[in-house]
Amino acid sequence: MYPYCKVFIDSDMCIDAIMYTDEKRHSFKRFTHIGEGLVSFCELDINPLVEKVKELDSIPLTNENYDAIRNGVFDAIEYFRDKHEYAYFFMVGALNNILLTQVVVKDEDAMYNTVFNGSEEEDNQLLSHLRECILYLDSLVGLYDIFSFALSLCLDKDNHTDRPVAERVNAFYFKYPDLGSFTISTGFAVIPIRKGFLDFKRTKEINDTGITGTRELLAAVNTDSSRVNVLPYYHVQSLDEMLFLEFVEMLKQGIPVKRCALCDRYFVLIDKRKRQFCDREYENGKTCQDIGPLLRYEQSLEADECLQRFETEYNKVYSRFYRADGKTDAEFAGKDMTRDEFRTWSKAASKAKADYQRKLITGDEMLRIVKA
Repeated sequence: MYPYCKVFIDSDMCIDAIMYTDEKRHSFKRFTHIGEGLVSFCELDINPLVEKVKELDSIPLTNENYDAIRNGVFDAIEYFRDKHEYAYFFMVGALNNILLTQVVVKDEDAMYNTVFNGSEEEDNQLLSHLRECILYLDSLVGLYDIFSFALSLCLDKDNHTDRPVAERVNAFYFKYPDLGSFTISTGFAVIPIRKGFLDFKRTKEINDTGITGTRELLAAVNTDSSRVNVLPYYHVQSLDEMLFLEFVEMLKQGIPVKRCALCDRYFVLIDKRKRQFCDREYENGKTCQDIGPLLRYEQSLEADECLQRFETEYNKVYSRFYRADGKTDAEFAGKDMTRDEFRTWSKAASKAKADYQRKLITGDEMLRIVKA
């Protein structure tokens, strides 16, 4: 049943998918690193969808209101169009499958025209489809709650650190037992590979050429830089399957999440670096990673008078070095400081600051060291 995706994990630990809209249309997409689709879904503001479901529930389910409700159903998921690509893809497909009619979208306006001229039984069937659509929208809110809980309980690097991951995962499945038997269909594809995973670059090149024949495909794959192999893929038919797939892959690969120290939203720890800030835009085109460390440092200065005084003394001494740098010996005067003198002082000052922050010395002791 359309739509569906053939989902591969590539050699960069990113999610790649061949997305089938219908028997004639498909596209090859590279999504983000494993887990980032799940995190971005759970970090969306779900309240607009919640309010839209309440609004649709309040409209009497009658023949006269059919078009208004149907338009409202599709309006509800427009919120996701530019915010989450695969979520929107599966949502549109699910609603179309329920209504058994093709949705025609022109730009941002949806046009629907249904004439009730059949029997009462047929009309009731159409209305029941609408009710099923509203229930589907409500289930999306449920998915949001389930996987937000999964992030917090099972994948948050700094949450429940006193309990091993296996115990937390077990607690999650205890709360949602139906997920314990959740399965996703798999298949196999002849595909170029690298390091045992899908070779994204080569696959995209082949996909863009539009090759369909097996012989031509094998010839295109078997090159000096790429080799053909049979690679498993996941046959994903719904949003809940895609979110569950990312969740399970994160557990398998040991990929945790962490809350950004600036915006307080989850981000995926894609490597072993100790990161405190995410790469989302925070303000004026700059990310949390760009401005977070400096802002955090300034906030720590504001909260600590001794560190403020340290900063003042540091700037004074640096000015003495900066002013004298490049002068000859004959030009040196007063409190001018050479580069070597500044380097020696800076090393001692940095150690004093670190010792103070570790509470090994007092603030007064730190200041006595830095005053040159």
